[in-house]
Amino acid sequence: MTLRGRRPSRMEKMRNIVATIGAITLIAGQEQAAGQAEPTPMVRIAELEIEPAQLDAYKAMLAEEQESSVRLEPGVLMLHSVAIADDPTQIRLLEVYASRSAYEAHIKSPHFLKYKTSTEKMVRSLKLIDTRPILLCAKSAQQGMTAPSCK
Repeated sequence: MTLRGRRPSRMEKMRNIVATIGAITLIAGQEQAAGQAEPTPMVRIAELEIEPAQLDAYKAMLAEEQESSVRLEPGVLMLHSVAIADDPTQIRLLEVYASRSAYEAHIKSPHFLKYKTSTEKMVRSLKLIDTRPILLCAKSAQQGMTAPSCK
């Protein structure tokens, strides 16, 4: 559910993904134009187990935190959350940040700190998995194009 009380449509989700890839491309292009080395995105996977009685409350807090992070933080490029089909208390997050410093700023943000303190007793376990991006690829909606954009 979104903050507006309804689930985003599949088209709205795709637009959000496309906007994320556009942000990655824009940030990389700006830094290259300024003569800086292209940043290495930080990609992390989080595996969580949520207390069953707290699942709905947890998902509401997670949705609020993810929406705020993507909207307010330029370095938060993408936050996706899914539940394992056979066990909805098993949550997986895919997080993509413009850089390590963007991640460090994210975990100090007021909305993230609110999420962490509000969900502390809802989370049975948390495992953070650092990754090395091989290729981050998605379709681009620039001027109606559906060509992939890869970084």
